[in-house]
Amino acid sequence: MTSRPINGRKSAQDVLLEARLISPENMALAEKEAEKSGRPVQQIVVEKKWADKVDVLQVLSREWRTRAVDLAEMEIDPEVVRLLPESVTRKQWVVPFAKEDQVLLLAMADPRDFMVLEDIHIKTGLEVQRYLAMPEDILRELDKVYGISGSGQGAELLRSVTDAVIPDVDGTLARMQEKTDVTEVDASAPEVEKIVNGIILSALGQKSSDIHIEPFEDPAGRTSRVLVRFRVDGFLKAATFQIPWTYRSAVIAKIKIMTNSMNITERRIPQSGRIQVMAKGNPIEFRVEIVPTVYGESVVMRILDRKAVQVDIHKLGFFPETLDRYLGLMAGVGGKKNFGIVLVCGPTGSGKSTTLYASLNHINRPDIKILTAENPVEYNLDGIVQVQVNPDLKLGEDKCFDFATALRSFLRLDPDVIMVGEIRDQETAHIAMEAAMTGHLVFSTIHTNDATSTVTRLVDMGIPAFMVASTLKCVLAQRLCRRICPDCKTPRAPSVEEVEIFKSNHVSLPPGAQIYQGAGCRTCNGAGFKGRLGIHELLVIDDVVRGSMLKEMTADSIRDAAMDKSPQKMRTILMDGFQKVLEGNTTVREVLGGASEVAEDAVKKPAH
Repeated sequence: MTSRPINGRKSAQDVLLEARLISPENMALAEKEAEKSGRPVQQIVVEKKWADKVDVLQVLSREWRTRAVDLAEMEIDPEVVRLLPESVTRKQWVVPFAKEDQVLLLAMADPRDFMVLEDIHIKTGLEVQRYLAMPEDILRELDKVYGISGSGQGAELLRSVTDAVIPDVDGTLARMQEKTDVTEVDASAPEVEKIVNGIILSALGQKSSDIHIEPFEDPAGRTSRVLVRFRVDGFLKAATFQIPWTYRSAVIAKIKIMTNSMNITERRIPQSGRIQVMAKGNPIEFRVEIVPTVYGESVVMRILDRKAVQVDIHKLGFFPETLDRYLGLMAGVGGKKNFGIVLVCGPTGSGKSTTLYASLNHINRPDIKILTAENPVEYNLDGIVQVQVNPDLKLGEDKCFDFATALRSFLRLDPDVIMVGEIRDQETAHIAMEAAMTGHLVFSTIHTNDATSTVTRLVDMGIPAFMVASTLKCVLAQRLCRRICPDCKTPRAPSVEEVEIFKSNHVSLPPGAQIYQGAGCRTCNGAGFKGRLGIHELLVIDDVVRGSMLKEMTADSIRDAAMDKSPQKMRTILMDGFQKVLEGNTTVREVLGGASEVAEDAVKKPAH
């Protein structure tokens, strides 16, 4: 939404350019994004840090002849906000923040629009005084009052649900507690669709990775409840609303209908499916898993945003030297034949798939043929042939369509690069090794705690040590930890315990070094963290490490060779994480939690 001249006043673009708060080039970019997103241009200018928020408010208020107000510094009475319908406030980017006798103080993103002032005067019968405020501050106050943090659209939909079912009720789903028999609520009812849409939009607004819808019995035995939770930055947080118990079956049935593959009458067995929707022009997919519980069916919806797999590998949190070594192992694909196995290891939810997809995107070119075997195929990659394996599909008396079967077929399809979703048994590992030995670059994942134990795990599977040593190019171990919110990041001196942890893991603390923590703000909803970053451990199988593997195949000997004798010295996952603590990206607690399998040893003994 770009500002337009109203009543002869200059637009926000003109005012900011004339005040020289922003360059014409940046303003052009801001106008383009504003047109695309429908948000006011001054908000984008502040978010991009092209101009300071206070300066923007000052020059706009001076030009538009009105006073400015910083809503982020105020405590607003929710009852004052509710003097206007939510639909009006969100549509017009306004919020009432105070009432004095018969005067309503109104914060506006664009106080030049006197038609809006007149309309609100008619609706409320109050005299309206206009104030300038930042658009995002207005939306935050509305989200705070109406109970859906981070998703204005979700709040509006959920409000419409309550209005449709119980007129004049306050705006949360938790208040919809009428005692309707469940058989009276049909999955095709409009309010059921609005509930499901509201949950989805609320999750997308909070950048959730998963949606959990779970029936529970009230511990006090008074009533049952359906809890909605969102996984944000790896942690589950309860939604500010609950689905009414009488709507539980209808909501689950609606989700089943949206998958186009589930049996809505079957409630005794687990079911799987997928949902595809469009959100602001962006295709979003949900992988849906439904299981029966003692109180009804429970749903988990994994959000698969296709934009996530187009991420640049340079933006995954690698240190430059680590990334250079990792990408250097992939050089020469195509014109110069490259071969070997690249493994990414870590627990579930550690970002292994994202790293693999980013790696494939990095090397993907028209002259390279890339084949993937996945179960399931979560994201579609342009220019890459993807195959979904199905172990339940029987191809003969003793055969099924698993990773090993797909790999055998791939070797006859003239690929340059192969990606197999996971190495979990000897047969798959052996065929992957053979593919690497015959001139293919193979990517895969494996569930191990660190890079060196991955090598011994392959031998434990029954793969000969010489084959592992000759085909393995590198092992990348990784975890995810929360990133400190940049808007409330504050420095502090490390504690005595933290200094000892750094020392025991061979990470030097410069004199007077400071670490950071998030104080909690509106941007991060008081959590002190926003987003996640990876911490990594890259084991490169060079000649020194390979020689050690052939002499003694143990994790300790391989680690000693990689950290002491190899020219490409390995940094452990804890060392990598603590270095990122010193750079102000995360905290010691997050690193120890992200690398939980080795966190206990971090204090008891050195990482090396």
